[in-house]
Amino acid sequence: MSDTNNEFAEKRLKIVLVGDLGAGKTSIAVKFCTDEFTRQYTPTSGIDFFLKNMNLGCQKNIRLQLWDVSGLSLRSNMLDKYIFEANIILLVYDITNSSSFDILEDWVTKIRELSDDLQIMPVMAIVGNKCDMEHQRTVKRERSHRFAAENGFHYQDMSARTGESVSLCIANLAAKNLGIRLTKFDQDLHKPIITAEIGDSVDMPIIDNRKIIKRRPNKKQMSIHHFRQNLPMSKSTTCSLQ
Repeated sequence: MSDTNNEFAEKRLKIVLVGDLGAGKTSIAVKFCTDEFTRQYTPTSGIDFFLKNMNLGCQKNIRLQLWDVSGLSLRSNMLDKYIFEANIILLVYDITNSSSFDILEDWVTKIRELSDDLQIMPVMAIVGNKCDMEHQRTVKRERSHRFAAENGFHYQDMSARTGESVSLCIANLAAKNLGIRLTKFDQDLHKPIITAEIGDSVDMPIIDNRKIIKRRPNKKQMSIHHFRQNLPMSKSTTCSLQ
């Protein structure tokens, strides 16, 4: 197969998000796929599926399937089905909730038990969500970084609300799995444009009697078809750039 054919051949990656209830797994998946965020919290029942197509470096056709696993699945006999053939596992915790970090050790132990028969272990990363609430942090950075280093995992703080590091983290992990080296252009492409939300306090300095006001950029037209399903073997839904 020629290099051109390789470039356009579809690559598929399965990304599984696990962690405690309320850690923000669904918010991360939705932010990554649609660039949307809601403060309304609805616990995941069983598992949710998301799908997004993207380009990375020279690879033009990558399909990322996100499996958003309920926090209650740690004790479920379905967990082995959820993580089966996963390429990347994100262990998500809330930086403002120390108990959500403490339980990650149980998740790691359980996943390793279920992965004993795997020839290739998935890439695993610790994700500290809600870094936009740094003033409420209860899990010290040193502790979380040490835990990741002791287990040989990648570590990343991110914010599903602002989008900080969400796309960039997933893109870097996907590129690592596929053996692709991201250019600076690729990395800049996955960095969010941080804008103020309605209700946020925004400084508006005056220069030459004119106020500088942040404006929200126009979003790319996107579509998402998403459904909730308790069984892992159901067909996934599609979230793709149009």
